Amino acid sequence: MASDLYEILGLTRTATDEEIKKAYRALARKYHPDTNPDDAEAEKKFKEVAQAYEVLSDEGQRQQYDQFGVIGGSGQTGFQGAGGISDIFEAFFGGGSPFGGSNFRQAGPPRGSDAEVLVTVELEKVVLGGETTFEIEVSIACEECEATGSRGEQAPGECATCEGRGIVQEVRQSLLGQMMSTVECRTCGGYGSIILDPCQKCNGLGIERKKKRFTVGIPVGITTGVTQRLSGMGNAGPRGGGVGDIHIRYQVNEHERFERVGDDLYEELWIPVTQAALGAVLEYQTIDSVEELQIPPGTRTGERVRFRGRGVPRLQRRGRGDLVVTLIVDTPVGLSKEEKELMVNFAEMRDERTTDKKSRNRKRR
Repeated sequence: MASDLYEILGLTRTATDEEIKKAYRALARKYHPDTNPDDAEAEKKFKEVAQAYEVLSDEGQRQQYDQFGVIGGSGQTGFQGAGGISDIFEAFFGGGSPFGGSNFRQAGPPRGSDAEVLVTVELEKVVLGGETTFEIEVSIACEECEATGSRGEQAPGECATCEGRGIVQEVRQSLLGQMMSTVECRTCGGYGSIILDPCQKCNGLGIERKKKRFTVGIPVGITTGVTQRLSGMGNAGPRGGGVGDIHIRYQVNEHERFERVGDDLYEELWIPVTQAALGAVLEYQTIDSVEELQIPPGTRTGERVRFRGRGVPRLQRRGRGDLVVTLIVDTPVGLSKEEKELMVNFAEMRDERTTDKKSRNRKRR
């Protein structure tokens, strides 16, 4: 590309907007690929003309170019967005760039769409692994016509409009005058063929809806929102088109005991006041093991015991989180007469004041 955008359009820096537009129309018509189908040099010049016009037709970009000689601070003549030049082609020609890319699909049956299913799993399977089974309704190849869309053995006929290509050239009116553009054939919908005798079961689409059952392994360590893809298991495309994917979106149910925070698990464990005061060693059931839980004498509410590596496996990484047990001292209620007497005596031994009447009377003596 030449170093000066004005030089590309054959203009001076004092050119008006109308002069820029007029020069662009003339050069674009001259070098357009439809006019020069086998001339690579013409295609190159057409790109340069289009790029120069994109900058100089925009007041802000032209001002920056006149001042700094570059666009977007790149250090060379360039453009601020990848979509700018394609927008010009879309506005003028209606079919995308004539030298790369288009807005229509290639001829032939299209690929089927993807499907999504929500699967709920228990925390145990997230930690230990396991399988889940689900049903989903998807499009499959029609069994009657074997995805051809035709009844019997009669094959689809070639589309006379596009001659089997699925695309046609049409004339469009643009700022440059009448221009040729490539669009999807409206007669065959881009397939390139016409169903002459449609299958009665699928009405010529070549697909039908059916419920399918899948059993898949649950990735350990997943969280709610994690998605797993089953390639080629989704909706089949019409008339033999490719098959889409299934996206499994997981939701992890809340656990009756453990609260999950990241890869760690938390539980509040209520212990009697006697164990808190005297200490104890308990068997503690985690999700996948039995551990020894040691309660030190004099334990208070809120103190924690951590079991390292007994939490949730880290997704696609090694190791597991921790399991943290918060101890809550359970104050006894509904005491029997004997239990209450023992508590009163205990309070007197520690010289602790209570609301018990017998305890107050004893202290008065």
